[in-house]
Amino acid sequence: MPGACALDSTGNLFIADTANHRIAKVDTKGIITTVAGTGTAGASADGTTATAAALSSPAGVAVDDGGDIFISDTGNNLIRQVTPDGAIHTIAGNATAAFSGDGGPAVSASINAPAGIVMDGSGALYFADSGNNRVRILTRQATPPPTTTPVTIPQVTAVNGASLLPGSVAPGEIITIYGSSIGPAQGVAGTLNASGLLSNLIAGTEVRFDGVAAPLYYAQAGQVNVQAPYTISGQSTTHVEVIYQGQTAGQADLNVMPTAPAMFPTVLNQDNSLNGMNAPALQGTILTFFATGEGMTTGSNIAGQPAGAPYPQPSANVSLTVGGSAATLTYAGEAPGLVGLLQIDAVLPAGLPSGASNAILTVGGVSAPATAIWVQ
Repeated sequence: MPGACALDSTGNLFIADTANHRIAKVDTKGIITTVAGTGTAGASADGTTATAAALSSPAGVAVDDGGDIFISDTGNNLIRQVTPDGAIHTIAGNATAAFSGDGGPAVSASINAPAGIVMDGSGALYFADSGNNRVRILTRQATPPPTTTPVTIPQVTAVNGASLLPGSVAPGEIITIYGSSIGPAQGVAGTLNASGLLSNLIAGTEVRFDGVAAPLYYAQAGQVNVQAPYTISGQSTTHVEVIYQGQTAGQADLNVMPTAPAMFPTVLNQDNSLNGMNAPALQGTILTFFATGEGMTTGSNIAGQPAGAPYPQPSANVSLTVGGSAATLTYAGEAPGLVGLLQIDAVLPAGLPSGASNAILTVGGVSAPATAIWVQ
């Protein structure tokens, strides 16, 4: 008795398998798995693994691009959330089939046989409170004014992940954040979540841009590498909050620009060797550069999504000069299979002198700091 379905942005299908008391997932290859519920009706404590937690006749399911699954746990009169780490939590309802709590904390409210559930573009959840003949909305609750001396939140430093220079941030840019006690003692690399997106939670570390959780590449006590979400597009500023073990560990306010390009120092020769003084590029060959900060693309602009064919290209114009001469670009798009990385394949201009030359990338009229290359 499947009661509801939901699709994530990558094409995975989630099913409220009501009579089996579980939530199933069908991936893009057609493989079905259980992501919540044991198959037996019941109620389980929060914080347990979702696949080991009992549900009761779930009749609604919704998903977001961050890897969260929202469930109408109908028989238990609860709204549950499965977070990207696989744990299940109650986010609305006190397990009593009644009506109460409008305008207050959702977990203290009474709901009755919740069914259909859907998330809007702002992150608010709407659900059919079926037994109460109502549709209700679940939103983030504003933090009340402090009643005691406020805790000073440390400032963190955010720089472009390629140039390691401070400045404005662009949508989709790879950013390095420096601070103190903002992650685990030992560095941990990011992984793809069940939705195929780079996870926004690593070893208790999370970074939010105006409240939107961002994909993480790496987290360690003094450094976090993150991709700025595309949701900051069109804004003049963004507020960045670094959270570790549930507590705000640092914050920063950054200016936002449509593009903020910078190239990584790694440059590949046409034979895929690393360009350098001892391995210069031959005249007329193709060099491959890698950059970030290109801004919005022609793709779906989903943060954390590895680039797949057809590979997105920057929406803004891209050009490259080497030694002051324009290079012919054979490719300028997202690096295949990688997240937030721009790849530029460029034919070296004719007549370059042997030795070091400066390569300068320009995206949307904004030039990146020069990157040195070597030519033979």
